[in-house]
Amino acid sequence: MLTKPDTNKPAFAHATELINRIDNNQCVTCPSDILDMDFKDELSIKEYGISGMCQTCQDSVFGNNTDE
Repeated sequence: MLTKPDTNKPAFAHATELINRIDNNQCVTCPSDILDMDFKDELSIKEYGISGMCQTCQDSVFGNNTDE
């Protein structure tokens, strides 16, 4: 089970739209729905819990867009 990002952190203080996306199980950077099965590994799941980004956005931001 995924742990959602802590929306009480300062990064979300003035980001109501991001909080709404997290509450609705959506990526904070694109319109994708967040599903447990979409993440490649535990590190990606942990990153979702920090940033709220889906696997595709994580790959784009962190430069890991190779399929294993």
